[in-house]
Amino acid sequence: MSTNPTNHSGWGGSGHDVPTSNSASFFTGKYHSATVVATTTTASFGDSSGGAVLLGNGADDAATKIFVAGGGVIAGTDLATETIYELSVSQVQSTGGNIFVFKRQQ
Repeated sequence: MSTNPTNHSGWGGSGHDVPTSNSASFFTGKYHSATVVATTTTASFGDSSGGAVLLGNGADDAATKIFVAGGGVIAGTDLATETIYELSVSQVQSTGGNIFVFKRQQ
């Protein structure tokens, strides 16, 4: 008899490897990580890396800009603070308060 009675190297008898902690599929929920764009900072994202944004207190400033992937710019005054907006963003420019950009699960 072999030391592996299931005859495959799978985890839990399913034939799949154990998810690693740095694997996006390991996390639960819609989003798996966040980037903080601090006050007076600009951050760029790929076309699909930013899946949602949340404006922190003070980020609802007219000079704050959310650049939407595929085109369009949203001013900070057009969004409420402490609300998650599901947007694919390409760039975020914060002029007051932190803006949180979340990566969406694939």
